[in-house]
Amino acid sequence: MPKRIRRKKLRVKVKIVRKSRVKRRRGSTAGILPNWGKRAYTAGRHAAASTGRTTLPDTDLHKVVNQDWHKWYSSIQRLPWAMYHSAANQFIEGYCQQSGQHANRWVLIPTNKTVSAIVTVMNEKETIPSILEQLHRLPLHEIIFVLNGSTDESFELIRNQSWATIIHYHSPLGHDVGRAVGAKLSESDILLFLDGDFPVLAEHLVPFIASVEQGTDIALNNITPYLGKFSDRDDVTTIKEFVNMSMQRDELEANSLTAVPHAMSRHAAQVIGYSNIAVPPLAQVIALKNGLKVSTPIQVDVISRNKLRKRNVGSNNSVSEMIIGDHIEAMKAAMNSKGPRLTYPDHIRNRLEA
Repeated sequence: MPKRIRRKKLRVKVKIVRKSRVKRRRGSTAGILPNWGKRAYTAGRHAAASTGRTTLPDTDLHKVVNQDWHKWYSSIQRLPWAMYHSAANQFIEGYCQQSGQHANRWVLIPTNKTVSAIVTVMNEKETIPSILEQLHRLPLHEIIFVLNGSTDESFELIRNQSWATIIHYHSPLGHDVGRAVGAKLSESDILLFLDGDFPVLAEHLVPFIASVEQGTDIALNNITPYLGKFSDRDDVTTIKEFVNMSMQRDELEANSLTAVPHAMSRHAAQVIGYSNIAVPPLAQVIALKNGLKVSTPIQVDVISRNKLRKRNVGSNNSVSEMIIGDHIEAMKAAMNSKGPRLTYPDHIRNRLEA
C-alpha cells in the first residue's frame, strides 16, 4: 500500500513537472508579439491625440505618423523584422482610430532622415505600376526615376501614377549611369537604389534604410544564399567574390553594389564620387579603401526574378562581359592602392632579386 501511494505521488509530480516545462516553453515566445502590438497601438493613439494634425494630405500625414513612430520606436528595444512590421501596423491602427483617418497600407521606417528611392528604367511599363505601389507605401522624401533610353509608355505611366521626379534620356546612357545621375540630383540623407525590372516589397526595403540609419555607409543585398555551390558559379560571381577577398573583406562573399536593392548614405556617395557610382564594383573598392562601413542586412531574391533579355542570357552575354569589365576596372583601382599583388604574398619567387 505505501508503495502504491508513493507511485501515485510520483506520477503526479512527473505530470506537474511536465506542465511547468510546457508553460516555460510557451512563455519564452507566446505573448511577446501581442504585448508589443498592444503597446504600439496605445502609442499610436497617444501620438494622434497629442499632435492633432489630421487634415494633411495622405503623403504628408504618412510622414507625420512616421515621425511619431520613430520617436516611440527609438525609446524601446529593436524588434525582429516580423515583430517590427506587426508593431508598426498596430501603431498605424491606433493612430488612425484616434484621429478618424482611414487605416492605410503604409509601411513605417525607423528613421527621421530623408530617404530617396532611385529607380533606373528602360522599357518597364509592365512592372512600373507594381513598383510605384510598393514605393508609395514608404514615407519617402523623393522618388527619382531615370529613364535610360525608354521607348515605351514608361514615362506616361510614372507621370500619371505618382509625384516622382522623372529624368528622361532619349538615348541610352549606359547600364548603371542612371544610378549616378539619380544620386547626384537627389537631396536626401539616405539613397535607396532599385531597378525597374521587378518590384520589391516595401517591407523588404526597410532593413536597408534601417542599416544606414544605424551607422552603416553601404547596405548591400545579401544574394549569396541564392548562388548555389561554388563549383556551379559563373565567372561574374567568381570575380565579385575575388574583389572582396582582395580588399580583405572575405565575409562580404559575392555581395556587390552591382545587385539591387541596396542603400548608401549621402556621406558614402560623396566619398565614392557620384560619377564612380556608374561603375558599381569600382564604387565598392573605393568605399572599402576609404574604410566605409559595408554590411549585408537582408537577403532579397533578385536572381530568380531578374528579367531575361537577349543581352543577359547565355554564358558570354554582353551584360556579363560588361560586369566583368567593370570588375577589372575595380581591380586596377585596388592594385593602385595595395600594389600589383594586392594582399597576396609571393611565396614561390623573390621577384626583387630577379
